[in-house]
Amino acid sequence: MRITIMPVGMLGTNCYLLETEQKNCAVVDPGAQAEKIIAQLRESKLTPCHILLTHGHHDHIGAVKKLMQTFPDCALHIGREDLELLRDAQKSLGLFRNNNIDDFLHDNAKTVAEGDVIALDELELRVLETPGHTKGGVTYLCGDAMFSGDTLFLDDVGRTDLYGGDYDMLLSSLRKLAELTGDYAVYPGHGGTTTLSYERGSNRYILEALR
Repeated sequence: MRITIMPVGMLGTNCYLLETEQKNCAVVDPGAQAEKIIAQLRESKLTPCHILLTHGHHDHIGAVKKLMQTFPDCALHIGREDLELLRDAQKSLGLFRNNNIDDFLHDNAKTVAEGDVIALDELELRVLETPGHTKGGVTYLCGDAMFSGDTLFLDDVGRTDLYGGDYDMLLSSLRKLAELTGDYAVYPGHGGTTTLSYERGSNRYILEALR
């Protein structure tokens, strides 16, 4: 699997392109700058088959509408408890962006839940429910790669003071991630990449979760 990292938007959301040997790809969290993402897909001659959302906040979904208009066969996936954020621009905070509110409203998403597997050529993306930053936050595992959204950052975690946030739930999710067997390269929603082994030993929120 080849992974392309594309920081997009004013908040520097990490959009990831997961490329298969057959030049198909999954797009994780296309938060903004749809034209930039589309240009990269075309330059790399990739066909997007899935859009995988780690959660429904505006800075992770802002380019979805344009991508799906451009690639109508692409399937959209989100955690079942975050489906409401795709139907309410106030809850997703899209209402407060200087964009067309319709860009943040979607009625064609498929929901994913704990244990679901999304297959794409040789890749299998396993879904873990990791609520706390939002009610329906999910993490995607693919081989030794983890796409953690705003659940886990390098030395930090996502905030829990927005709609659907719950600090105790976030700690429970961090405990679930920390207790996974082995190590993972962690690709977070914002900031630099890290590893699960590093976060187990250094992230103060994980250390709190494991007490």
